[in-house]
Amino acid sequence: MPPFATRPFAFLPAVLLASVLSAGGPAHAATPTESDRILLEQAARACQARDFRALFDAMAMSAVVRQRYSAPEIELTVVKPGGTVEMRKIDLAHYTDFPVAKVDEYYKPAKASTEGDDYVLLEFNQSQSDQISIEWTRVRFVGPSQGGDDLGTPVTLDGRPYDPMVRTDGQLLLEPTADCWTLIADSRLQGQ
Repeated sequence: MPPFATRPFAFLPAVLLASVLSAGGPAHAATPTESDRILLEQAARACQARDFRALFDAMAMSAVVRQRYSAPEIELTVVKPGGTVEMRKIDLAHYTDFPVAKVDEYYKPAKASTEGDDYVLLEFNQSQSDQISIEWTRVRFVGPSQGGDDLGTPVTLDGRPYDPMVRTDGQLLLEPTADCWTLIADSRLQGQ
């Protein structure tokens, strides 16, 4: 049984998960900016503390951190309307479509839509084998805000109430390494 079989994006068969998990170790990034150096330090501290959420935050804010903590190839799976599944391995140098960005304290789509102020809500799950699944869903907030970090009630882009148990837009998979985790897979649900 796949490690996240009860989750909505765990439709991937065990054979696919086994091929995804065969990816190699982390890649190394180009010369970082000062911001990237700070985020690389944050990522290193997150690894030492075994804090996958802090590692993901650094990845969502820096392409250099993503390169450092990603496998040489990323398994990209796209599920199209009607259930057609396209899978391919992308060389890390060509993997430029990471779906989530962190802006201030909020997660946003890396590629914002022109239709409104979209956000991304995340669900983190850790398997018994220490794999980390990050399921992400694009949302908008409606209704009154209570102020502070409360933006209102999240709804999916088609206006349905946000429920990660019903549907997510994608899943990122981190594989444990000797001293941290590495991004090995990116799965997307298109236009459903």
